[in-house]
Amino acid sequence: MTSVSLGGCALDSKAGGASAVEEPVRTVGLAKIDPCTMLTEAELTARGVLPPGQPNEDISSEPGCDFDGEPFGYSFYKNQEMTVGRYGAQSNWAKFERRELDGRPAANTIDRTAVGARICSTMFDAGGGVITVTAQETDDEGRDECAESWQVAELIAAKSPR
Repeated sequence: MTSVSLGGCALDSKAGGASAVEEPVRTVGLAKIDPCTMLTEAELTARGVLPPGQPNEDISSEPGCDFDGEPFGYSFYKNQEMTVGRYGAQSNWAKFERRELDGRPAANTIDRTAVGARICSTMFDAGGGVITVTAQETDDEGRDECAESWQVAELIAAKSPR
């Protein structure tokens, strides 16, 4: 599977001008989180994933990890500069469905560039930033990639800092 990195997820990541006072507080919670270890090997293999993941540093403010699998491939990202609310204000979405996950602001999203690609992301606020879980159906058999990304995000949220 190719990387499911979605350009545009980090658009305007510095918009809104986080103050110098606010930044240290925002970076503490996610700073030590490694996207390649958000799920255990057992949790990954139960979802048809072949560990280990491949680090994805395509967007410096949004380090991630890509996992090949069947019937879904996944990418997990963290962004210490954004929140679900700030992402929702961007104009790059074909779908931005606000929800709540584990008592946190969350959203199921499809970027305009991913329409028709069977890619959906679930993002949720965590540790002063946001974690994004992207699922891409690898065999195009009509599975619900948004439901899949939500289920995986539930597993990750249960272990993530508030």
